[in-house]
Amino acid sequence: MFLNKIGEGMEVDGITYTVGQRITANKNSDYDGATGIIIEISDEEDGVDIYCDLERPTDPEVIARIEKRFSYIFDEPKTIDEIPFDEIVLQPDEID
Repeated sequence: MFLNKIGEGMEVDGITYTVGQRITANKNSDYDGATGIIIEISDEEDGVDIYCDLERPTDPEVIARIEKRFSYIFDEPKTIDEIPFDEIVLQPDEID
């Protein structure tokens, strides 16, 4: 099932996620501290994927944390401008 209309929602482990809802990525996510909105929710055999458009952070601490994480993932220095923030797939446990 794919939900992509504003206001459509799905309950996962007692929490309702709604298309158009503002979210913050938490410490379980590579995007820890980034905020954005849910643009689509997908419920497939392997679990729930929540697609989000995240805002490019302006907080220096959040920027440093995300740059450090992506530099580690790619094994080379990455700047905030090299990291994608659109249509990011997050799992329910990565969202506050």
